Amino acid sequence: MAAEGALTMSEDLVGISTFVDPTIPGFSAIIKQRYADFIVNEVDQQNETVHLTSYVVPQPTAEQEKLRQERDQAKEETEQVNRDLSDDDRLAELSALLEDDAETMAQIRKMLESYGNDVESVNLKPVEDKAKRTEIHKLVKERFQKRMISETVQGIIRLRMHKKKDDYDTRGKVKTDVWKAVGGEFCRFCLFKENRETMEAINFLTSSLRVPSRVFSFAGTKDRRGVTSQWVTAHKVKAERLVGLNSSLRNMRLGNFSYVSRGLKLGDLNGNRFMITLRNVLVDSEATLEKSMVSLRDKGFINYFGMQRFGTGSVGTHEVGAAILRAQWDAAVDLVMKPRLGEGPDLEKARKHWAEHKNAKEALQLFPRRWVAETQILWSFQKAGHQRDPWAALNNVPRNLRLMYVHAYQSYVWNHMVTERIRLYGSEKPVIGDLVAEDKAALEVPEDEEEESSSTSHVVRAKVLTADNVDQYTIYDVILPMPGFDVIYPTHALGDKYKELMAKDGLDPHNMRHPNKEYSLPGSYRMFLSKPQNVQWEIVRYDDANVPLTLTDAEMLEGKAKPESVPGGKYLALILDLTLKSSQYATMAIREICKQDTTAAFQSTLNTTEAGDATPTSAAAIGNEDVGTAKRAIDQVEDAEQTPDAKVAKE
Repeated sequence: MAAEGALTMSEDLVGISTFVDPTIPGFSAIIKQRYADFIVNEVDQQNETVHLTSYVVPQPTAEQEKLRQERDQAKEETEQVNRDLSDDDRLAELSALLEDDAETMAQIRKMLESYGNDVESVNLKPVEDKAKRTEIHKLVKERFQKRMISETVQGIIRLRMHKKKDDYDTRGKVKTDVWKAVGGEFCRFCLFKENRETMEAINFLTSSLRVPSRVFSFAGTKDRRGVTSQWVTAHKVKAERLVGLNSSLRNMRLGNFSYVSRGLKLGDLNGNRFMITLRNVLVDSEATLEKSMVSLRDKGFINYFGMQRFGTGSVGTHEVGAAILRAQWDAAVDLVMKPRLGEGPDLEKARKHWAEHKNAKEALQLFPRRWVAETQILWSFQKAGHQRDPWAALNNVPRNLRLMYVHAYQSYVWNHMVTERIRLYGSEKPVIGDLVAEDKAALEVPEDEEEESSSTSHVVRAKVLTADNVDQYTIYDVILPMPGFDVIYPTHALGDKYKELMAKDGLDPHNMRHPNKEYSLPGSYRMFLSKPQNVQWEIVRYDDANVPLTLTDAEMLEGKAKPESVPGGKYLALILDLTLKSSQYATMAIREICKQDTTAAFQSTLNTTEAGDATPTSAAAIGNEDVGTAKRAIDQVEDAEQTPDAKVAKE
């Protein structure tokens, strides 16, 4: 747990303290000096990398146009038949389908003749045969167009007179079958954005188009501080409307439109492709950079949960999670509300006011609304008129936010255990007592889907390595459990380490059932080491501290030339290009090659060279304690965002 009085969370406190290859020297570098220094392109389920390459609106294919013509012709033929039929003919067809139910037919005729004034609607007798029900609906639609419609109400077919509003959908648009003609009801497009969160971008689109937020769906959220491209689907929104927004969008572009039959859901991706530019690299030699990248490519990195999982303040999200798992509701609420330094004067003032006065109404006026957990707790206290029910107050926090705390505790334990695993047995090969997955593919489920879904289709089952099978596996098959009631633990010394660590927090890894079912954690497994895919890199030199060193999708689409390295340039940069699974942290890959602290507090001390007066020196010469004095905003570091308790919930 965090040390009492610590200003910020540190890597050591959350178990991040070793490397795959600690023998390679580290170096200092600036992460995300510019938005374009961190480019993320989603990798979809077909393993294709998503890029913005076109603004062209899709046109119907020859096959789609043929189907449209066939439907139009069939519709015209049906209408022609209807013109030649009398009402008696139409009713005779319906009567035969209803097995000549005279009483029902008399009511239907009366409704039609009175235009619904004498009889508003007619309920048919229950029809068990699904095919027959479909036939009834089809006949009513074809023979009584614009006069009578059929609908199913509580399992019973009801006939009523046609109303004008029946010609429109819920948004007031005329109903057509245009979506079948173009390929599906969902318009899929590439959302390209700079320095904007995914939900912020989606909210802007919903506001601009005046449609509900549920119209849009996506596979995963992307960082604010960076340039990202990802698939988004819009239900029953034409590509023409979307492309028309481009002229008014700021730091966003929409393109690569197509129509598909289903929308995206969270987890519908295979990972992300990263192009990361590390600027003002201070290293003993370029050979060290090459050696570091070869090691990352061939050996990978420790699959730690990154610092963003635990927050940036002195109170870690995992500490709140431990209190929740102990059912210590008072302690959990106190930790969420506790004063902490480094959050800004307004928030410090709000926390201090609450700590000194315990007046929920007054504190609620001081807390920014985006601090969801704090404001919801205060609102609950204000409504109750007392603070004697901390469980109810915490329960008022959105569910996904509360679960984020307990998942953070699992991550905290996992990080410490992977460090212990390396300390005890190294990172070269599996040993007897390690765990491997029975089905390795089940480990590929993205975290968002894994945590939100109750499906058992992705359950990972582990087995213990023995003398008989240990030689059949590599270190890249080894997994470690996140504590829960449905996992097994390593049978070597690491199993006892789980118990020792969690005992310090008053918890037992073998007793993870909770009085509140919501916090009963089944647990899961995570790969010990991660190997990035398709690793490439480039070492470049440059003179202008702020010059672009890479091209974004939008810039390539505009035909801009790729920046060239300046021979003998004043500054050194390393551009790495790699693909990671969605549950892997890019900061941990960067940490492995730099051997550099990834906390926001440390990153904020690095020299940005923005003033243009930094002089490159070797990392060995400056050491980790003195890497420059110019400051950067904490939110410029990858995922150094507000702690999860400060985020607006998805729900």
